[in-house]
Amino acid sequence: MAMPDVLIRDGHAGSTAAIDNIPDLDGFLASNMGDKVKLNNDVDLEKLKLHLPKLKTIIVDFPSFADGRGFSIGRELRKKYGFAGDLIADGPLIPDQYVYALQCGFDGVRVDGVTYERQSESHWFDALDAFRVTYQRAYDFKNGPEVSIFDARATSKAAENNDDPYFGLSAEQSLRKAIADYDGNLVLASSMGIDSAVLLHLVSKIDKNLPIIFLDTGKHFRETLHYRDQLVSKLGLTNLINLTPDRSELKQEDPHGDLHLEQPDSCCDLRKVRPLSRKIFDYNVRITGRKRYQTPDRKNMPILETDGKQIKLNPLAYWTAKDVTTYLRKHDLPVHPLLSLGFLSIGCQPCTTRVSDGEDARAGRWRNLDKDECGIHFVDGKWVPLNPKKSVEVF
Repeated sequence: MAMPDVLIRDGHAGSTAAIDNIPDLDGFLASNMGDKVKLNNDVDLEKLKLHLPKLKTIIVDFPSFADGRGFSIGRELRKKYGFAGDLIADGPLIPDQYVYALQCGFDGVRVDGVTYERQSESHWFDALDAFRVTYQRAYDFKNGPEVSIFDARATSKAAENNDDPYFGLSAEQSLRKAIADYDGNLVLASSMGIDSAVLLHLVSKIDKNLPIIFLDTGKHFRETLHYRDQLVSKLGLTNLINLTPDRSELKQEDPHGDLHLEQPDSCCDLRKVRPLSRKIFDYNVRITGRKRYQTPDRKNMPILETDGKQIKLNPLAYWTAKDVTTYLRKHDLPVHPLLSLGFLSIGCQPCTTRVSDGEDARAGRWRNLDKDECGIHFVDGKWVPLNPKKSVEVF
């Protein structure tokens, strides 16, 4: 017996009855009736332009998870044509593409039952609302302005009795307060990855000259370097610190540039851990993008952590992945160009592959190796070598 299709939206999975049996563009234009239409991913949107004001629902076909043309259609409908109705992606997308679809303006995703069941329900919703350790939404893409404060106490019972001095502050408020409290002696280390634009945008609103560290390993995708330059230019950031490995160490330890093939941990240590460790402690406070929902160890993580050698500020502690995508969409921030091509977690080019349908988002990192992190870890105020099987804090 075939499993029914599922409509995923607003952190829930439900029936697709409301969007079943919707005509394609030719059928819609022929009848010139109705307020719903389904579009192929090679559609000429100019043919639909005059009909957009009366449309309430548009469904965009995604024939396979690897075909990302539908994402562009979604962004174009929202940004260029100003479509404000319901926008649904229809096809066998994987959970992280659901998040990307939200960034591109979609309200939900319809997937077949087999695709939905192939992933556990937690894979679909852990990144959104399943943890319930989040603040009440402080912004809405369609219906109003951003609010500057939220009440974390309303939704985080586990933190009611904590002594976090920044408890209850929004991300922007916590950044502003920390910059004032610590005389601007803060640094943000950014990977220029999938979520990086959020913190960079927040920082740009407050202090465009705040130091931003980027680890230029010499092994990045060209797209990542382009994305770095694009974000810095678009946001007007004026203090990018482009850290590179020590030339003498490279010459001695990786003269042919192939250390990653035989000793990937040593390569990460040479190109990431050591360069960062030489610079990061020049600053009193390190800004991180860590969030409570990401791991059980972080479920009670405060916004401001003062234990250890370096203070850590976690402005996004109470955010979920859906909050991140909503923010990206609201502020029309660019996304990493490799995301729509199936790269759901992006590191250095030799050690990163596309993620296949049904795989975990990080399956493409160090594929087929006994390794799942780069080694940038901070324990008791010191950088330590990575044990790939041990769960420790990731920078």
